[in-house]
Amino acid sequence: MGLLLKLLSTAAAGALDVWVGIFTGVALGLHPISSGVVSIASAVVAVMLVVVLGERLQGRIYRSRRLLRRRERIERVWKRYGIPGVALQAPLLTGPLLATVLALGLGAPPRPLLVWMIASIVLWGAALTGAAALGLSLFFG
Repeated sequence: MGLLLKLLSTAAAGALDVWVGIFTGVALGLHPISSGVVSIASAVVAVMLVVVLGERLQGRIYRSRRLLRRRERIERVWKRYGIPGVALQAPLLTGPLLATVLALGLGAPPRPLLVWMIASIVLWGAALTGAAALGLSLFFG
């Protein structure tokens, strides 16, 4: 598999969920740092697109019956911790894209939501990249 295909696969997985992208890249043979950078960058771009297109998407996604449990989880976090809580739990529990759409549906102001989501993606992405690198060094190092 060529390097470009590995990077594109990692970026696609990272856009959906940063931790999935990191481990996808590592599984494809990318260095953990490369995998982390590509996954973080693609997740940030995806969240930015969701915020820009959010008004059109939020109504459809927010009312989806398939997402009821995740929506309820986001609503509980939203009521208790606000934007920072939603953003910090997003990469691990619901994924940044879905959490962004649901938070917009709950009335989160787009700019603060975007700032917190980017900070959360970078924080969790760096932590998970470190974990992936450490895990590999324990096995192969």
